[in-house]
Amino acid sequence: MPELHERIPVDPRVVERIMRSPSMAAEQGSGFLQNSWGGPAGYQYWAKQPVGKRVTYFAVIEGGSTSSEISGMTGLSEPEVDKWLGSLDKEGLVQLEKSA
Repeated sequence: MPELHERIPVDPRVVERIMRSPSMAAEQGSGFLQNSWGGPAGYQYWAKQPVGKRVTYFAVIEGGSTSSEISGMTGLSEPEVDKWLGSLDKEGLVQLEKSA
């Protein structure tokens, strides 16, 4: 899993350059960025997203299930987490439990 930091580990332009070069892509192997980011396209997508959205998403993936838990995992305030969870839910990237 990606670490829940504001900074991403590699400039997305470097990932794009690797993917455009058959020799560089071959050096990285077929599993390049697969385990943690969903592949090069997933990495490039998440690298372009706002930090709050990205860290909230990966906190959910890592098991955070309440705003309080996710806030503790990310350092975001609970209102910020709620905002990003709503955005991720609208995009279908996470599924929020609906209260009765």
